[in-house]
Amino acid sequence: MTADTHYHLLTPTHSNSFNTCFYCGCIAATHDYAPPLQYVEFYLATREPSEFLKIPVCNECVELLKACKAGTLDERRLFARAALAKKYAKALTIYDMWTADELATLDYSLRHSIEAGLKLGAETTERLSFAGFDYEAGGVSQLVAENAPLRFDVFGECFDTFREALDFASKAYRIPKNALKDAFADNGNSFEQAINTIHKQAAEKEFNQQLKQQCAAFAKQHKQAVIFVHKQVERYLSENADMTITEALQQLYNTRVKPAAARR
Repeated sequence: MTADTHYHLLTPTHSNSFNTCFYCGCIAATHDYAPPLQYVEFYLATREPSEFLKIPVCNECVELLKACKAGTLDERRLFARAALAKKYAKALTIYDMWTADELATLDYSLRHSIEAGLKLGAETTERLSFAGFDYEAGGVSQLVAENAPLRFDVFGECFDTFREALDFASKAYRIPKNALKDAFADNGNSFEQAINTIHKQAAEKEFNQQLKQQCAAFAKQHKQAVIFVHKQVERYLSENADMTITEALQQLYNTRVKPAAARR
């Protein structure tokens, strides 16, 4: 393996960061290299972005980073964070979905399993939020900005964690946590947009069910083809946004069904 003579050791500025993994905050037991040692000749020849840093890391992060070819510290930190999130996705989901109060309703075996997931999820969340530490490398000092505290807003109610916001929004707006979490990700990481989208989809589903049921009942009562009734009612509704299904059916009866019956 290529020697690490090209690399500068990343050394914490403050003693409380000694022996700490730069990527996740766990105990450092080895080193990561930016760029990886096996690609040092490539980076030297091509001058691709690289920092030639030897970084204190934990065993788990260095193992996860074996698949990463990036040459900069920030790229490798983001890769490690994404890999940790993927590895512990199940525990993170349990942590988001369950609260300690909800465990009381479970039997012992399931409660024990969920409790383990909650603990692992909490630990992983803390690791993912770790911002690194101030350091010196090659005679240059570098300050690492702390992550700005996240705030999650739910129609004016503010929360410090996603977990708290999800629990509140789920209970306040009667939406299952799984559905709300997916909608949050699909709607710009906004609880307000997610809730509005879910409610709109629910209203549309209810409307379509009512439309189908009422059109079928009308068709049976007046001996009409269901597809004919459905299409006519949809046309009336599209022409007048304020019209109800009942009003559209009445218009259909007055203009198409009743006159036809009179002619017979």
